[in-house]
Parts: sequence; C-alpha cells; structure tokens
Amino acid sequence: MSLRTQRAFQALILAALGVFFLHKIWSGTLYWYINNRFLVLVLLAGIGFLALSQVALQNIRRKAQELESLDEHHADPHSHATLPAWGLVVVALPVLLGVLIPARPLSSSAIANKGINTTAPLTAAESGQTVKLDLASTDRTILDWVRAFNYEADPTVFDGQPADVVGFVYHDPRLAEGQFLVGRFAVSCCVADALALGMVVNSPQAADLRDNSWVRVRGPVQAANLNGQPIPLITAESIEQVTEPEQPYLYP
Repeated sequence: MSLRTQRAFQALILAALGVFFLHKIWSGTLYWYINNRFLVLVLLAGIGFLALSQVALQNIRRKAQELESLDEHHADPHSHATLPAWGLVVVALPVLLGVLIPARPLSSSAIANKGINTTAPLTAAESGQTVKLDLASTDRTILDWVRAFNYEADPTVFDGQPADVVGFVYHDPRLAEGQFLVGRFAVSCCVADALALGMVVNSPQAADLRDNSWVRVRGPVQAANLNGQPIPLITAESIEQVTEPEQPYLYP
C-alpha cells in the first residue's frame, strides 16, 4: 500500500470518528455510554476529528505535488517510508465496533456481573456534588430515595411518604415472595462504573412482572432491612407498565 493510499485511509478514519461521535450526540445514544456532563467534550472531539481529516487531505494533496516534482527530477517516489497497515486497522476498530454492535443501554441482565445495591454507593464526596435531601417525596428518583435512607440517621422518618418512581423490574433471589426490585443504573463517568440501584416493592403482582420490563410504581414508603442495611420499601398501590425512558440512567 502506497503512502498516499495510507494517508487517504487515515483521513477517512478521522472523518468517520468525527461523524460517529456527532451521530451519537444527535441520536441521543451517547448517554448510553457516558455521563451527560461530558457532552461538550465529545462534541469538541467530533469537530476536532473532522478538522484533522481535512488537514490530512490537504497533506495528501501537498505530498502529491511534491512527488510530481521529485518525479520530474528522476527521484524515486517510493523512497518515502510507509506506515504499517495494521496501525490503520487498530485506529479504525472503535468505529467498526460502534457500527457493527447495536447500541443499547444496560439492562437488568448486567446485574449478574455488577450486582444491585439498595444502599447508596455514591456519597457527596465521591460525586463532588451536594446531596439534596429536601426534595418532595414524589419527585425523588430511585437514586434520591436510596441516598436519603443512607444519610438519614433514623430512616423511619420516611414511613408513609408517597413514592412515585420509574425503573426496570428485577427479581432478586434475596427477596421474599411477592416482592421485587424496581431499579435504575447510576452512572458517574461511563458505563464501566455504572451501578444498579433498587428499591424493594411489595406487590401481589410481583411474580407476573417480567425482568427488565419498565414500570412506574406508586405507593407509600417504609423503612425495612435487607442484610442488616436500612432500605426503602414501597407498598405498591399501583404498578403501571411504561416504555423505557429515552435516558434510562440516573446521574449522581
């Protein structure tokens, strides 16, 4: 493969990376991989890759002119060193994987590897943010409820407060009959550090709900214990089947 051809492939790969990043932003699937606070960085990276591809194309034109000039002076145009072809494959691999592997967010099937938590794993110190404990109970997400129980010395103060949360169904073997977990993944940086969080739900419908189906659960909360840890438990007054949210993750 000639140096000119390799340079052309490099420009193509750079352009493909830029388009790939921008498409992920446009389609909304970028947030299935990373925290939404990195949007600007990914946008700049996408634009940067497109700009680099243009620079590479300009270099190809300049090199072509130089080779023509050398050829006129009877120089060997093939004396220039070429780059290893495998290097191009390595650089192109992220784009190939991104195109060939269907994009989908984490589901309850990932819990087999990551486990699920009913106590807050993310503290204010770890996330660098202040934990809000004064939210209206019906405005709290699953993450908010789990954190509230973690920071409250006496979780029984939440007894009777109404909850209104959306999450996926997960049947944890540690739970009793007639119970399931309604869960969400919390992502601090990227899916590599994603952690599943859940609230226990008491309901006679528990056995009829399919794992990974999305539901909206409403009902009063009470303090319970699981493996010696205080956890929020919802006595379901209503369970509504819902579609998966456009943004399925929660962000600390």
